[in-house]
Amino acid sequence: MTIADPLAAKIALRVFLRNQRKQLALEHPEADWMIAEVAREPLAKLFPNPRGKVAALYHGLGSEVSPRLLADQLAEAGWDLALPAVLDKDEGEMVFRRWDRTAPLVHDAIGLRAPPPEAAVVAPDLVIAPLLAFQADGVRLGQGGGYYDRALEDLRARKPEVFVLGLAYSGQQVENLPHEPHDQRLDAILTEKEYMAVKDMGR
Repeated sequence: MTIADPLAAKIALRVFLRNQRKQLALEHPEADWMIAEVAREPLAKLFPNPRGKVAALYHGLGSEVSPRLLADQLAEAGWDLALPAVLDKDEGEMVFRRWDRTAPLVHDAIGLRAPPPEAAVVAPDLVIAPLLAFQADGVRLGQGGGYYDRALEDLRARKPEVFVLGLAYSGQQVENLPHEPHDQRLDAILTEKEYMAVKDMGR
């Protein structure tokens, strides 16, 4: 069955893809540390001097690949860390706030754990994004809220050199993903098996 409307096709796909990701999480409990290992060399090449730069991660929910070990690795390398925070559910506004890992997190507008409102809003150099599925050309299918697409569009307008890295199980790669003009593409994808560059950022 082919669904011509990209929005309707995305809705239909998400149910299947969520179930698929749950199965991948069961099959690959080691994915978080494998991803951290795979990330070492490519991130060191992309950012040879990370001190003072900001990497935005996320708190893995449910079957999402956890970036916890990757966060530890980045912090050890000298990165400052940030987490997303949704400010307005209806407007779909999301920002990135500096993450002090010694301070407690709070719930944002959609109930996700985020730094408190007094944490500084930052413009990350590296954004590590969760996803439901991806293509080799950087097309990303998210949960459907559009928060990352809006935030990345705004961030890229202000900071074109930002690098967006999708975190996924290798089994989340698919072909012919429905996409719309406003969808923000990934610059690379990191799985438990490999680092997949989508385009040269000119570094």
